[in-house]
Amino acid sequence: MLVTQLQELKQQTDNEKYTRQFRAIFQQFTRQMLNSQRFYGEMLLRLDKRIDRQLPVAMTLTTGEKLTLVLNPDQLAEVAHTDGELTAMLAHVVAHLAWQHPKRYAAQGNSSLVRLATDIVVNDHLQTLFPGAITRAKLNFKLGLHLPPELNSADYLRRIKAALATDKTGHKATQVKRILGQSPEDHRGWQPLSQTAKMQLAEIRNGAWQGTPDKQRGILPNRLQHELAPQTTHLALDWRQLIMLGLNGPLKRQQPAFNRFNRRQPYRLELPGRSLTSTRRLYFFIDESGSMSDSEVQTILAQVAQLLRRYRDQVTVLPFDAVVHADHQQRLAVASQLEFKRFAGGGTTFQAIFDWLQMQGANDLNAVVLILTDGHGEQRVDTHGLTNIIWGLTTSVADLSIKQPVGRVTVIHERS
Repeated sequence: MLVTQLQELKQQTDNEKYTRQFRAIFQQFTRQMLNSQRFYGEMLLRLDKRIDRQLPVAMTLTTGEKLTLVLNPDQLAEVAHTDGELTAMLAHVVAHLAWQHPKRYAAQGNSSLVRLATDIVVNDHLQTLFPGAITRAKLNFKLGLHLPPELNSADYLRRIKAALATDKTGHKATQVKRILGQSPEDHRGWQPLSQTAKMQLAEIRNGAWQGTPDKQRGILPNRLQHELAPQTTHLALDWRQLIMLGLNGPLKRQQPAFNRFNRRQPYRLELPGRSLTSTRRLYFFIDESGSMSDSEVQTILAQVAQLLRRYRDQVTVLPFDAVVHADHQQRLAVASQLEFKRFAGGGTTFQAIFDWLQMQGANDLNAVVLILTDGHGEQRVDTHGLTNIIWGLTTSVADLSIKQPVGRVTVIHERS
């Protein structure tokens, strides 16, 4: 067994030989993972690795400037007793990257509750568990919770926070420390990703997905498959309802409709009928900040294209991150005109949207605003009196950073 070789490696005192022998062992583990869990093996193959015998845990990810898997072979030998357990540990760490957890929780990576929430999402879908793995069943038993399966990490985080908030005795907090102390990995290296690291993450995920045969893609969790290969989907009913509620205001204008008969003179085919159209302009603001993956942006644009096939009037599509990129706005009447391109990639500022709209003279009588985003931005905004707003999230409703959002909040495509 390869874990036996790891245990024997601890006796090696020559650092150069130690490194060379561990790399040879790790290559064999990578081959095993490529055979058993192809997608995670492909990710592991593409990820930079570094040995650190001073690391207090068996393994961790570092993000920041560059994505790197840091390993302590001595700790690995202590924790894993079988090749399957070691493979599960490696799959666990790279699965965090597959779900983009270090990117989403960079500012709170080593928070104890974030560790719990993200770990149970990952471990719920592992074929084999490893010693000290943090699982939903363990949390339910130790903390007296009733966490159901198939929630995303934000939902689990919210429920765990609520449970600890009512912990008057401190028993649950003590249990959390014990559970975390048994885990062979931590999230101390989760730092805000540089632009290089974000590009690296996208390349690793996309490359691993492309390198995984269809049959082995099918064993991945459904939500992860959907995120890695987003399909053009039909708009949810609440989207159509919210948009039509916003457009069907008190002001309507009549316009000629040559595809309708003039009811007063039905035999005069050259005379157009009349139809009512909204006086409100529909604005789509597409979040193209660094926290949004290319696949999420493409999915959002596909949703917009679906809406354009149902909506008769002209719409305005604008990308934004820390600013509104008005120089790349698209004014469209039909879906075929929509450009599936990304124009931005900085930070996220929702206030920039409402400042831009104010300069355009937008108000509730002449505008309906859809903000399509992952929800990660500031906590408060001044909408300058505008209330005809729909927040469409690629995450969950709980992920919207605005504490008291004006308008309606809905989900267009949820990620784990």
